[in-house]
Amino acid sequence: MNKYIKEIKAYTFPELTGEAKEKAKEWYLNDETLSWELTNNYESDLSCIFPNSDLKVQWSLSYCQGDGVNIYGSVNMEDIFVLSQNAPAYNWIDGYLTEKEIRTLRFYMSEYKNEVKIPVNRRYSYCMADSIDFAEDFRYELENMGIRDIRVSVLEKAERLVKQVFSQLCMEYEKQGYAELYEISDEDMEEICESNGYYFLENGEFFNEDCIEEPEELSAYFDNNGDQCIDLSRDDDGTPVEEIGRYEVTFEYGRCRYYCFIDAVSLEEAMFIFFKNHPHINYDMVIEHMEV
Repeated sequence: MNKYIKEIKAYTFPELTGEAKEKAKEWYLNDETLSWELTNNYESDLSCIFPNSDLKVQWSLSYCQGDGVNIYGSVNMEDIFVLSQNAPAYNWIDGYLTEKEIRTLRFYMSEYKNEVKIPVNRRYSYCMADSIDFAEDFRYELENMGIRDIRVSVLEKAERLVKQVFSQLCMEYEKQGYAELYEISDEDMEEICESNGYYFLENGEFFNEDCIEEPEELSAYFDNNGDQCIDLSRDDDGTPVEEIGRYEVTFEYGRCRYYCFIDAVSLEEAMFIFFKNHPHINYDMVIEHMEV
């Protein structure tokens, strides 16, 4: 049987050419887990901004008709009244409703309900905030309860506020989504690749280390508190023990570091023994070699 060894050069992201970097970024942005992460980011943000509400998000961002982001579910009006405390960017709503108007709304909420429904988009994913319609619902229910002189103008003002808040938030989420799914800077890509240990082929294709068969000689290494180690001895030729030294060769293969300890009379002999027992490891993989 003939056995052949193929050398594959793997590059970090900064080592790639400009064209190869673009291909590497395209590979990363096509990862389906980014969609899951985007949904998780949306819903985590909503839970922080509206802690007393039950809101979900639906989205489709493919540059197609009907695409967009829609927030739906139930929003607790108390979260709207204190929105700027949880989302400082929305401090423009401070003073939009007067204290008297808020007291009026709280009374109506105590008599009926304190939640406002935001509809789900049954066909597409664009924002449905303009379909929010609770002023008339409150007026109808409160009148049936016998409450008179209902301030419909206050209900309509609050409805306009809720519509504006969620329209703005959906637009912000849409912009964020397109940026996260279709754009990434070289700096961000480099940071992601470094933290995850991503390597690429020269043309920018992702280097899948799991597809590379581990050299047979590495299977003889044993785990020593997380370090991969092995001991090698020279052939007994009668050399006095006191003339035999202890040498260490450290090398990397893939993402693992290996430590080979060798009994030899010199560093040159130790390296000879090392490469004799490691036919798939070349000198460029060796990190250091020394007497210990």
